[in-house]
Amino acid sequence: MDATGIGGAVGAFAGAAASGMVSVDPDAAQAAIKEIGAVRDELSALLHSASAGGASSVQIGANPVGVAMAKKSENRMSGSGDSFTHLIRQLFDQTERAERALNQAIANYKETDYGNAAKVRG
Repeated sequence: MDATGIGGAVGAFAGAAASGMVSVDPDAAQAAIKEIGAVRDELSALLHSASAGGASSVQIGANPVGVAMAKKSENRMSGSGDSFTHLIRQLFDQTERAERALNQAIANYKETDYGNAAKVRG
């Protein structure tokens, strides 16, 4: 499991915004930017909690099976690949990318709007 589905959608939007193909009314986009910021803040708190040792104290039992299960749980929390921390990091990165893309789309809108207004004014 990974965040590539989200990443693909965000990547497509970011690419379209960067090329000027997408523009968004600033007023309409502000609510989305605010929500993205709130999600990013929550993801940041989760990452901070995980890096502060959220999985380091797993204790299942003092026997070999319990120790092995505890290690597996710790790896699933903070390891690589499909670990919780890895997926949260991917989502965090995608929220930053989505926010940058929305800001670019706003800039595209303003550029188009101002350009059209200048044409009308002569």
